[in-house]
Amino acid sequence: MDKFVTALPAKRKPDDESSPNVATSKAKTRKYEEAYLALGFTTTTMSNEERPQCVVCLKILACDSLKPNKLKRHFETTHPEHKEKPVEFFRKKLTHCCAQQSRFTKAASLPANAQLASYKVAYRVAQCKKPHTIAKEFILPSAIDMVSTMIDEATASKLKAIPLSNDTISRRIYDMSNDIEEELNDKIRDRRFALQMDEVTDSNKDCLLITYVRFIDADDLREDLLFCKQVTSRVTADELFKIIDTYLREADLNWEDCVGICTDGAQAMAGRRGGLQAFIKRVSPNVLWTHCMIHREALASKQLSPDLHDVMTDVITTVNYIKTRPVKARIFSALCEEMGSDHTAVLFHSKSQWLSRGKVLSRVFELQDEIRIFWDEEENELAHK
Repeated sequence: MDKFVTALPAKRKPDDESSPNVATSKAKTRKYEEAYLALGFTTTTMSNEERPQCVVCLKILACDSLKPNKLKRHFETTHPEHKEKPVEFFRKKLTHCCAQQSRFTKAASLPANAQLASYKVAYRVAQCKKPHTIAKEFILPSAIDMVSTMIDEATASKLKAIPLSNDTISRRIYDMSNDIEEELNDKIRDRRFALQMDEVTDSNKDCLLITYVRFIDADDLREDLLFCKQVTSRVTADELFKIIDTYLREADLNWEDCVGICTDGAQAMAGRRGGLQAFIKRVSPNVLWTHCMIHREALASKQLSPDLHDVMTDVITTVNYIKTRPVKARIFSALCEEMGSDHTAVLFHSKSQWLSRGKVLSRVFELQDEIRIFWDEEENELAHK
């Protein structure tokens, strides 16, 4: 995908800004109008900029979204059930929002350093992927014990002012994630970018659409996660396009700036007439599509050697027999411990991550003696292999 981003020139700028042929104009700054309340929006100030804020979901949009068509688009896509509501409905929402902000201001009378410490702890909890309750149940008591032992009780008592409840940690992580997402959208807005998307299934059998973005940031090629959305209905090209299109509209990103897409070879993704590729090319005709290299290598590796395919089939059969039966897994683990092995379990093979084949084969090779003894005890025909 590098060529799709680097091959196209940057947007042309005039060579001489002082040239009389070049029209110099100031960027227009829109002001909030009372009529925007009928569209469900009030105004707030962030970083000395006037920004629109939805009175229903309290989401703050970018300052350049202070336009009737963009405000209406947000409301119709996010809150279609309130589209026909009268102005009085939004006035009540605005009054409730102002009262809520007033209560929050009174409740947020904690020191700035305590609030900063709360954010830092939430960041650590998110990094370690631990339950949010660990902050109040384990981290805070441990910190108090360490400070009271190393310094004094008076200093340790100051740590109790740090808000670390379950809801607080969740809210801190949510705020930080929204800030990261907003910064990423600001960087790729009005700039050429390329998308790479794939549909996956997690351990809960939920279907997810993961989309990465690649763009140039300060002469460096960057790649970052754009979004991960759940697919609630059938995985069709139309449904996948609606998810991507809705997100780009909400983030105020233009399809015209998308210069490349990368997917696997599935019909719903790569179809020229009815696939996701076809839907994207209707809104961005100049976009280029490529087949993901990792998927192509996975497809090619299946035909490299029939003997290797047979070996891999036997290995997967062995791993599934041991891992999918808790009793067999415990027996195999005890056998490995008795023989003094470095490992006590085999690894699962994932078809969606074909690079895991090497790790699976390496682990089976390291435990081949243990597996042979296990098959002999099970009287299985794979023991001689």
